[in-house]
Amino acid sequence: MHEFSTAVGVVETITEVAQKNNATKIKKVELVVGEFSMLNNDQLKFAFEIASEGTLAEGANLIIEGQSGEIACQECGYKGLIKKQSKKEKEIDHFIVNLANIFECPKCHSNKTKISGGRDIYVKNIEIEFESN
Repeated sequence: MHEFSTAVGVVETITEVAQKNNATKIKKVELVVGEFSMLNNDQLKFAFEIASEGTLAEGANLIIEGQSGEIACQECGYKGLIKKQSKKEKEIDHFIVNLANIFECPKCHSNKTKISGGRDIYVKNIEIEFESN
C-alpha cells in the first residue's frame, strides 16, 4: 500500500507551496494519477485524509484526474493509447503489468510493447485561502 506514502508526499509538497504563499488553508487539491501508477484512487483519498490531519490541507477537497496508459510498439513504431481491455483482462491483477508485458499493439498486434505513459502522479493545481484582514 504505497498510497499512504504518496499521500504524505503530496501533503508535504502542497503544504510547502501554501506556506510560501502565506496561505492559511488549502481548500482544493487536483491530482493527476496515471493508469499504470499502481495507485488505488479510493485508498489514495482515504490516505490523503489521514495524512492531511493537522496540516493546512486538512479538510481539503481532493480531486483525482486519471491519465491514460500509453504504449510504444517495438515492431511497428506505434505510440499511443492501449486498446480497451475486456472485462476478463481487467480482472488480471494490475501488478502483472510490471512483471510481464500484457499489452498488444492495436496497429500490428505484436506483444513487443513497452509502457511509455501513464505512470505519473503529480499535483495539477491547488486552491488556497488567505486570512482576510
